[in-house]
Amino acid sequence: MAVGVVKPPRLRRGDLVGVVAPSGPVDARREAVEAGIRRLEAYGFRVRTGEALWAREGVRAGARETQLADLHAMWADPEVKAIFCATGGVTAITLVDGLDYDLIAQNPKPFIGMSDITLLQAAMLRRTGLVSLHASGLADGLGSPDAELEAPYLLRLLTNPDPPGPLPDWAGEVRPVRPGRAESAGHDRGGASGRQDSGVRGRLVGGCCNCVLHLLGTSYWPDTEGAILFLEGVNLLTSAVLRGLAQLRLAGALDGVKAILFGHMEGCFRDRPSPLEGMALAVTEALGDLDLPVYQTEAFGHCVPNVTLPIGAVACIRDGRLVLEEGAVV
Repeated sequence: MAVGVVKPPRLRRGDLVGVVAPSGPVDARREAVEAGIRRLEAYGFRVRTGEALWAREGVRAGARETQLADLHAMWADPEVKAIFCATGGVTAITLVDGLDYDLIAQNPKPFIGMSDITLLQAAMLRRTGLVSLHASGLADGLGSPDAELEAPYLLRLLTNPDPPGPLPDWAGEVRPVRPGRAESAGHDRGGASGRQDSGVRGRLVGGCCNCVLHLLGTSYWPDTEGAILFLEGVNLLTSAVLRGLAQLRLAGALDGVKAILFGHMEGCFRDRPSPLEGMALAVTEALGDLDLPVYQTEAFGHCVPNVTLPIGAVACIRDGRLVLEEGAVV
């Protein structure tokens, strides 16, 4: 990684947590966000909301300056122990160069979100080494009546520093899309290769295809050396996924990557007879003869349930499962 990985302190009952909206407006989803706040309180946490939470200025929740001030206030206050994002949107990238990374580095805290928020999480990982949590925003996660599976798992990662191990059974399996040469050689011999037996191991780095790839070519793109690059997406045609993968390859961002792990691709590949065919086509055409295994799982993404992933922590793909070998907190 570009800087040493830093895990934030765990949450404990009675802790104060913040809720912010660093991207799109959430006023239209107030009922779901308030349901998420009530669930946090039911878990024993106290909640403080940011000034911009219910604001709306065009396609963002309040002015950029107010959104940044909310984030900085949450990070600067030692009483606030974690920061939850209410939802995603399209404007998080405009905050990337306004964040006070020194402040964040000096006050590591769990930062929870996904989709557009992965732009901020990727930049924080690059600039501070902060391990954050790729999990549904409050409106779609803790505020959803369908959160009965994913909510306890998120809570476990926030409060327990022990390695979680294999993802829960409800997260499903990891299937190979394209094996690397070691896997192919093992299957050609009629058995599992050494790499398949020991698994593919690396730090989880990535986020939403629609968003995080826009950091490529900037000083905020995270170091992917030795990483499992995880990606999920929404409403992408096969051509968009193909071009995104090709851009990663051409930029050198796949050099040293151990594997690519696709999650749920909501509404993607509609231009092909099946999503499986679309993904296989995009991977084959974009990566060519690059020796890089590619996997896919329905465990995470814009889906219900959506399993929490610790961005920056070590994981392993082994025997059809994603195994989290490190906790997200200390």
